Amino acid sequence: MGQHTAFVKGGCAQGRAKLDGRTGRGHAWSMSLPLIVALAIIAFAAAFHLHWALGGRLGYSVSLPQRPDGTPVMVHRIGWWRPGAGAVVIALLLLAALALTAEGWLALRFPPAFINVALALAGAAFILRALVPTPWTGFFKRIRTTRWARYDSWLYSPLFLLLGAALVAIALGD
Repeated sequence: MGQHTAFVKGGCAQGRAKLDGRTGRGHAWSMSLPLIVALAIIAFAAAFHLHWALGGRLGYSVSLPQRPDGTPVMVHRIGWWRPGAGAVVIALLLLAALALTAEGWLALRFPPAFINVALALAGAAFILRALVPTPWTGFFKRIRTTRWARYDSWLYSPLFLLLGAALVAIALGD
């Protein structure tokens, strides 16, 4: 294995500490709870977005915010929905790669400060998505009677909040 190895895991904690420059993060083969939570949510979200990008219909009716009459808020952009879902998959995979790199499971050639700032900003954005009141999204949304709103209250917003907190915890080093 040379300098260009992308996936790095060794049998000793020293290899991991050398990779990410940190020590005291546990056994070389153990992942932190924030990383496990973040990767699980990212995998769940990426799977649905990939399904939609490839033409799948499962969950489609509750994939976009809705007006009180049930029509999508962004009906004028519906033609971009599938390519947009594909872009979300790519962004989620990049986010997962950054989280894995921050904890020493993947070796990307970015400065640790860049990775930590990117994770903290993404985490803050997800937390804000869950908490800042808008008409259609977050815990404090004004429109609460649509199917989308129910899914947002019970699934999407809690996952955004949890993912955001996990990413901030990873960025801060637990």
